[in-house]
Amino acid sequence: MEITVKNAMRIGPLSTSEIVAGHQRLDNVVKGVTIIEAPDIVNWLAGGELLLTSLYAAPVGTLNYDDFVKKLADKGVAAIAIKVGRFVDHIPEDMIEAANQYGVPIIELEPNVRFVDVMYPIMAELFNNQVVKLNYYKVIQERFTALALHCIGLETIIKTLEELIGNPVAVYDRNFKSMSTTDPQLETFVEVEDLYNRESLNDKLSFYRQMVQYPALGEEPVPQVVVPIRAFNQVKAYLTVAELHKRLQEMDLICLEHAATVVTLDLVKKVAVQEVEQKFQNDLLENLITGNIGLNNTLERAALIGWDLSKPYTIVLFNIDNIDGILAKSKDSPDKMYLQGLKSDVVSIITGAVRKHTKNYILGTKNDAIVLLWPSPGDQNGLLEVIKKTGKEIQEQIRNKVKKVSVAIGIGDAALKVHEIPRSFKEAQDAITFGRMIQGQNVIGVFSELGIFRILCKFAKQDELQNYVPKSLLKLIEHDKVNETDLLKTLEIFLDCNGNASKAAKKLFIHYKTILYRLERIKALTGMDLEINEHRLEIEMGLKIIHLLGKEGM
Repeated sequence: MEITVKNAMRIGPLSTSEIVAGHQRLDNVVKGVTIIEAPDIVNWLAGGELLLTSLYAAPVGTLNYDDFVKKLADKGVAAIAIKVGRFVDHIPEDMIEAANQYGVPIIELEPNVRFVDVMYPIMAELFNNQVVKLNYYKVIQERFTALALHCIGLETIIKTLEELIGNPVAVYDRNFKSMSTTDPQLETFVEVEDLYNRESLNDKLSFYRQMVQYPALGEEPVPQVVVPIRAFNQVKAYLTVAELHKRLQEMDLICLEHAATVVTLDLVKKVAVQEVEQKFQNDLLENLITGNIGLNNTLERAALIGWDLSKPYTIVLFNIDNIDGILAKSKDSPDKMYLQGLKSDVVSIITGAVRKHTKNYILGTKNDAIVLLWPSPGDQNGLLEVIKKTGKEIQEQIRNKVKKVSVAIGIGDAALKVHEIPRSFKEAQDAITFGRMIQGQNVIGVFSELGIFRILCKFAKQDELQNYVPKSLLKLIEHDKVNETDLLKTLEIFLDCNGNASKAAKKLFIHYKTILYRLERIKALTGMDLEINEHRLEIEMGLKIIHLLGKEGM
């Protein structure tokens, strides 16, 4: 229990003394008692002192009391007790005015009061309080240490804290989603004041108090004490107390400090377990998509973590751009942990979106990509629409939250058996590769919708594709460059219009006879006759390849 100036006025000789100034600050906390008889005492103060003086060294008229009292107030002095009748007959008026102005309580002591009679009782109370705090600190430490050693879990930790401090407790993740709470009404909250108005309670541990609204409790603002939980140089969660029943006192903050330590240990333990599990899952997934392990071994390892590989899956690949590049550039930067957190955020966004549509999915990471095995029972076409819609939601959330990265999505054909997973994974990769050439970076590519491009997926290297561009089309490209014409574009539009010259002319905003003339020029330059099916197929394939390679600067 802290001793305030108001409390001190009930102890020893102060109980018969009078407060003559600074009544507005009677809640100042007394941390010690000091006798002063030198004007430069200000230089030796730490704050919280009850100063005892007879003004022997600073009689009336010899000191600027306004300046003196202001310096004491700036140092955080609790109060000044002045004994009158020996060296001064009364407390100077300008000192009283300054005390009222700067909020420093002044106590008038009777002439016969000895300073030691004031000092000893108050110091005894302070010592007793310190012993009480130490004993309480020991009890609380032992209680929370037992919780930590027995790995009780987050729910028991916060329930214990609630019992000790008499207010409901909640833990939120770094996105302020509820992880555990002693009162369901605290599941969500909204901050109602600017962060600059937060009240700091502990600079070392970053405790602070803010005003919030809990929708389940109505619109009345509620004071909330927040403790950021840090692990691996990052804020991983927030331990909070809703001051619904009482304002937290010093003893409560001791409980909160110990609870924060145990919550941190619990989260670190969970993170370590998750990392081991995730590595095991990623290794297994790597072997699944590459086909590097035997079927029996695969099924045994999958069964250990609850994966059912007897069902069909559609492989969905998320290629995350820019994160690894940012990490490489910031290798020695203190922001590296933050950037690694960004990747975790992307995984969280994907997981949250997928959970809305299916439960028994399999998710893992591979370098800068995230691999998802989406259960595929029933209608494949209907499933593709759900996956594409989910993909758009994911891309939108990533754009809004993780602005430094972008994501491309590839969807392979269903893998009906476990040995077909590598094929479906390769198809998802091809869907991204060729989808980007057609649609750009943030593509949602579906392998089954690539059409003729699926044949081109068989060519691993770009220069192999170039070998299959008909020489006739290469002549046409060269002619356009030299003569600054658009015969290649005319040919593409004509074929897109299924050989309808009239429609093509309208699309090109040219006369019908002009397009007929251009088609004759194309025939003369290339030697290709569009009326012959073999020629037409070769041209269309060549145009597809040119279109793909054109994105790369052909």
